[in-house]
Amino acid sequence: MSQRYAIRISYDGTDFCGWQKQGGQETRTGISPSIEELVAKAVASTFQEEVPIVASGRTDAGVHASGQVAHFSVSSPPESGEHLLDALNHSLPESIRIHEFTRVPSTFSARSAVAKQYSYYFLEGPAPLPHLHRFSRWSHRSLEIDLLREAVTHLQGKHDFAPLGRSSPELRSTIREISEAEISQAPIPLPGCFSPEHYQWVRLRLRGSGFLKQMVRRIVGTLILVGEKRETPDVFREILTTQDSSRVGDTAPANGLWLDRVWYREESGFPFSNFSNEAKDSSQPFAT
Repeated sequence: MSQRYAIRISYDGTDFCGWQKQGGQETRTGISPSIEELVAKAVASTFQEEVPIVASGRTDAGVHASGQVAHFSVSSPPESGEHLLDALNHSLPESIRIHEFTRVPSTFSARSAVAKQYSYYFLEGPAPLPHLHRFSRWSHRSLEIDLLREAVTHLQGKHDFAPLGRSSPELRSTIREISEAEISQAPIPLPGCFSPEHYQWVRLRLRGSGFLKQMVRRIVGTLILVGEKRETPDVFREILTTQDSSRVGDTAPANGLWLDRVWYREESGFPFSNFSNEAKDSSQPFAT
């Protein structure tokens, strides 16, 4: 009898072509694999069976995750689940890790998420910090935080986000609902000669029913214009009202983007999160 499993995954997406295989994009290390195919190989090695891996959604090349969710089903599950998590991680590169692993009902689908949370991180400081470059976008200028906070209020609610995302043939609707949009700022504690007040994180956190392809990165590109006073804080309201994409900023680089968390309804059988818990999630993938 087959058994379905759900996993929660984190990864540093820098050297991968994204979650789904894209035909072998070139990186500095050669042909980059997808995270999906490496997880599938780990599952095949652990369970001695090749099965498809289904994720909550596809992250693009260079995008990171601290809370991606996926499922798979095997036809001959082991009697004991002990050591399976260790076995899976042993077959994965260090930049990909499975943190939670459990049996779920056969009806559970990772694609049935009812909410997702993404964060984008800016690094503010006199120069880029090499050890954080893979995970954030260095801002050449200090961003006006109050203007950013005013701007993101216009993203909340249900809107047609077509001007801020990329369409695809299989896309049924470009209407999405953003329930939380927040800008936060925090100093980065650094050892040695670095002064904490010289380096800060600026974090955009968005929680919504779903996101279009490159939607968060295009929002970020537009926010940069606002933070540098090249656009007004009502730019999102005007873009969403008029559906005019001419004021949308450049697509921000992928290295600052993180998929933080995915929520499912309680009746789905997913044990790692409870959608009925509406407590604000301020988790971050690394300490600040």
